[in-house]
Amino acid sequence: MMRRALATVIVLAVVGAIVGGVWFHRSLWSVRSVEPIELEIPAGSTAREILVQLHAAGVMPSVLAGRMYLKLLASGQTLHYGHYRIPPASRPVDVLETILEGAVKMFTVTVVEGSDIATIGAQFADLGLGTAEDWRGFSRRVEWISDIAANAPSLEGFFFPDTYRFAVGIPAERVAHHLVERFEEVWLEETRRVESLWGSTVEIVTLASLVEAETSLDEERPLIAGVFANRLRRGMLLQCDPTVVYALKQRNEWRGRLLRIDWEVDDPYNTYRYPGLPPGPINSPGRAALAAAINPQSTPYLYFVAKSGGGHEFSKTLAEHNRAVARLMSSRR
Repeated sequence: MMRRALATVIVLAVVGAIVGGVWFHRSLWSVRSVEPIELEIPAGSTAREILVQLHAAGVMPSVLAGRMYLKLLASGQTLHYGHYRIPPASRPVDVLETILEGAVKMFTVTVVEGSDIATIGAQFADLGLGTAEDWRGFSRRVEWISDIAANAPSLEGFFFPDTYRFAVGIPAERVAHHLVERFEEVWLEETRRVESLWGSTVEIVTLASLVEAETSLDEERPLIAGVFANRLRRGMLLQCDPTVVYALKQRNEWRGRLLRIDWEVDDPYNTYRYPGLPPGPINSPGRAALAAAINPQSTPYLYFVAKSGGGHEFSKTLAEHNRAVARLMSSRR
């Protein structure tokens, strides 16, 4: 009698295991979604909350089966928050593995060399990452760069221009901080190439921003940096038009065209009135401009002016420079 009862228990256990196994397999491997689904897993969600969210979205038939999978087959792994795009024909197990891998939906964005904070902020605001006001606030987070530029007046110049891939739904502040971290990476790579720096980080990045604003030609950047360095050493005004444009923009006085009268604006960023470098960068310089400013080219030139065919003409004396300017004006008539 006892043997018969034991046999019955064993049979029931085996049948139960088979039925349970079939249920478990069908719950996670057999059911497939029909349409693509967008999922936003909030930061801080527990595993149970995520499974309930997946169940409500129709991609997880059984919360219990999902919990068993995480416990038995995904021990030690973590479900990651973020924005996910679940393609059609995905099985519940595929959804779980996607979230376990953190394979969130990504987007690509390029920050262009020479962009100022206002432009960068508007760019990310258009992507739904914060507002222009948020980015003005981020620009004041100078503690992010205090380890290499303790005296930075703002983060202007320190949002590194590059092509980035971010997870959809990433907080705007994390994006801003990442741009600064990328600047630090590039800065350390470039400064390792020289034995010593001629100035502070803010001074060098400020010079790099002027170089970036003046030319887009790689071969000219070290030379223009050298011209500015010569003028600084001689105590000459830098007379850099982009600094005046920046000053006018900061004062909400920019009219879209630089006039001679604008050279008189009383602003510390106006290098036609104030000697030396402006108080800080006027844009985000790229790697080439940073490299040029870190190690300006030795040159006899003190002046440069745009050429009608592109690039710049460089001069050693004011008389040579005036003739170059006259040639430029004549070509524009």
